[in-house]
Amino acid sequence: MIEGRRKHLKKDTTSIQRVDFGAGSQGASQTVSDIARRSLKRTKHAAALGNLAQSMKAEHILELGTSLGLTTAYLATGAHAVTTCEGDPAIAKLAREQWNTLGLTNIAISEGPFAETIPVLIEEWRAKNHPGFDLIFIDGHHIGSALIAYVKELKPWLRPRGVLVCDDIHWSSDMEQAWGQLIEDAHWTQAVDFYEWGMLTANPDLTKEIRSIRL
Repeated sequence: MIEGRRKHLKKDTTSIQRVDFGAGSQGASQTVSDIARRSLKRTKHAAALGNLAQSMKAEHILELGTSLGLTTAYLATGAHAVTTCEGDPAIAKLAREQWNTLGLTNIAISEGPFAETIPVLIEEWRAKNHPGFDLIFIDGHHIGSALIAYVKELKPWLRPRGVLVCDDIHWSSDMEQAWGQLIEDAHWTQAVDFYEWGMLTANPDLTKEIRSIRL
């Protein structure tokens, strides 16, 4: 059913006014189909993330970069709750429409630039004694220094056996350098380069290892 939404979005010629805070911003007015073709993850990669969440029995998931909400939908299948952040209000509205169509009620979306929304969310998590996240997926603001900053800020909110996934680590030399810096952090016991995205975990049951795997 999620793939049915993907096909629908790729044919949708509705024009919307964009507000994009990330690298590679197109800005101005675009059709939904243009956005879908440019930003939707390939099915096998979105499904792989969903399968990862399910295999981990992830209860709480955090996503930075909602886009049209289909990868969010894969992550939400089987999870207790997904928190996702999107900078563009128009895109957030479209994402909500997809979740409503799919009958997903376990997704909460926060709108606005990450630099503004993440501190607010952290305060809310502290106030509510949030248990932390089993899976954190960072897919937005593709600038190396921003990626490093988000990982540092969110690292304390990753459960001990949780997984942090960084999307598009080979999107630019800047992102590759950031990934190289992240995997040198002794905090992580495992780092896996899937090319499309990189995965980090501090699982104490694992020994230090850096690997590359192609899906």
